[in-house]
Amino acid sequence: MGGILITDQVGIPIEFKYTEPVTATKLHRILYGSVLDKYLHETVIRDRLAREVRSIPEYFIANYDEKEYLGRVASREMVAIQKCSFPPEEAKGAFTRVREREAIIQLDNDGIFLRLAFSTPDEAAQLDLAAWLQDLACTMDILEPLERIQAALTNICGEAKKS
Repeated sequence: MGGILITDQVGIPIEFKYTEPVTATKLHRILYGSVLDKYLHETVIRDRLAREVRSIPEYFIANYDEKEYLGRVASREMVAIQKCSFPPEEAKGAFTRVREREAIIQLDNDGIFLRLAFSTPDEAAQLDLAAWLQDLACTMDILEPLERIQAALTNICGEAKKS
């Protein structure tokens, strides 16, 4: 099951879409083998949701746990984010590259750090995306809508089981 929540720059919902729960059969597991998870996350869930949304944001944000499934959505880049509870040793300044598609940014002077995984290897695009996140963090808690999506999907699953 997956969901997408598009908000404005302060976090007010504009659009919410979700998929029904998908269960792979034994035959699916045999036919798809090791690429089944990738297929389900990217094609069945992400790409389907991308086709359904009408409001296309500047970028798409995902939980860091989903970093292996990043890709362009509706011709926009994705970034997976995770809050670092303490400044990582490798963090030096407002933007620190960790790997080709990963970086650590500092959101404000209070010492809040985010670990980022990018859908693109393009350094200029990564810097633009990081700057966008830093600007966005001035008007909203950028992690909180991800929590709302999870709570909404949990609620939907619970309602589906009742009916």
